[in-house]
Amino acid sequence: MAQSSNRDIDVALAYHGATKHSYTSVRSDAHLLDWSNRPLPYKIYPGAGTLALPRDLSLSQISTLSALRRRSDSAQKSVDLETVTRLLFCADGLTRQANVGGEDYHFRAAASAGALYPVEIYLVAGEIEGMEPGLYHLLPADLKLHGLRRGDWRRYLAGCTGSTSLRRARAVFIMTSIFWRSTWKYRARAYRYCFWDTGTILANLLAAANADALDTEIITAFNDRPIEELLEVDGDREGIACLVALGQAHADSEESPMLSSMKLESIPLSAKEVVYEDLVRLNRASRLSTSEEVSELTRVEFEAKQLENSPAAITLEALGDDAAMGLSETILRRGSTRVFAQKPIAAEELATILATSKLDANGDLARLAETYLIVNAVEGVAPGAYYYRRECCTLEQVKAGDFRAEAGYLCLEQPLGADCSALIIYMADLKRILDRLGNRGYRDAHLEAGLLGGRAYLAAYSLGRGATGLTFYDDDTTAFLQPHCRQTSPLLMLALGVPRSRHFET
Repeated sequence: MAQSSNRDIDVALAYHGATKHSYTSVRSDAHLLDWSNRPLPYKIYPGAGTLALPRDLSLSQISTLSALRRRSDSAQKSVDLETVTRLLFCADGLTRQANVGGEDYHFRAAASAGALYPVEIYLVAGEIEGMEPGLYHLLPADLKLHGLRRGDWRRYLAGCTGSTSLRRARAVFIMTSIFWRSTWKYRARAYRYCFWDTGTILANLLAAANADALDTEIITAFNDRPIEELLEVDGDREGIACLVALGQAHADSEESPMLSSMKLESIPLSAKEVVYEDLVRLNRASRLSTSEEVSELTRVEFEAKQLENSPAAITLEALGDDAAMGLSETILRRGSTRVFAQKPIAAEELATILATSKLDANGDLARLAETYLIVNAVEGVAPGAYYYRRECCTLEQVKAGDFRAEAGYLCLEQPLGADCSALIIYMADLKRILDRLGNRGYRDAHLEAGLLGGRAYLAAYSLGRGATGLTFYDDDTTAFLQPHCRQTSPLLMLALGVPRSRHFET
């Protein structure tokens, strides 16, 4: 098989430059939404058999903060259909419906940019009590699984990755993105958002698995084409984002069946889908084609960039687990705050929310993101811009002063940035990442930012606070944080604070 173009990092650099937001670009390149062509939020296989999942679920009452912290592995613990259903619901289940501005929205368990939900979840069941081994697809609308292929496909997936644990996983989740769902609104820039959305779903999934004391492993280095063939997706319209291994069985899986055509088609999402060539070009250039490429990426070790110590460092003390509501209540309550009250939160609350980003997930997803903040109103922390050092949970002051106006401007002049208590800014040195990981690193950086943001979402809501993800003016954000942030670029912003009213949340 021919070598991929993963090492041609000019593709990612060109895409990133072309999709930057600036004061000028958002005014000179207007995009009107065609509501008559709005994509369906669900992928439906009308010819597939369906497995109805249990509706009377016993959701976890464990503290959200406990669930966000890694628990001891329980490698030999069995997994049944109810457990799988609980994980799927907590990751991507339909939690409520609402009419916003005359449009119907189906809100899911995890946050999604623009409530567009581009992420699809497939399940490879191996040793699940009450489930026949096979490949399934989740339909969140009515909590059902489409049966796509019979047989045990764990060994097949293991052959596409550098992870031997897949052969003994109880089950494997495969996450993809249907790009059109997001490009309908965000055009080519949507590629970034699709990986944010994958990360927020991962945050929920890992927390739910931790609550059930089940081991998980995130896998981002894999040979794309064989997995696309298993799912029968083309990689251009729908691309693979990551795999998650769940639990560990007693023995290796048996040989996988021979791959043949499923002869199943999903219904069209829209009358017409628009293709954005910059996005397609990058996804193609970030695909891996050989086992050597996969192995090379799994061997890369990424240490946090060493930054100079600040003379104004603040050590933050986080709250205990008992301060948070239970995981299931948090997931059911979680939304995206639309109006903040310009009121302060406690330093301990901010510390607790930030501490969730200190924890590294098990798997090959490297630690790539750095965390900055603009503090508007936090009791015990002076207003200003800060760098958060994960290793020691300290805030290092970058700039002192009231930067509400700047925070509001940087997130595309949205009042949310000015009104929130603190604005988290996840940043990354993209050139350094691409040099080490190739174009694949562009995916991974945004995926990690989404995972960190998803954890912060859960922590904030568990403490009764609000949160919302935001986009931004790229170069202006980097310029604001100079000289401390050097050549890093923003990946995602997350506003935290006190909601003015829950009626403003969606």
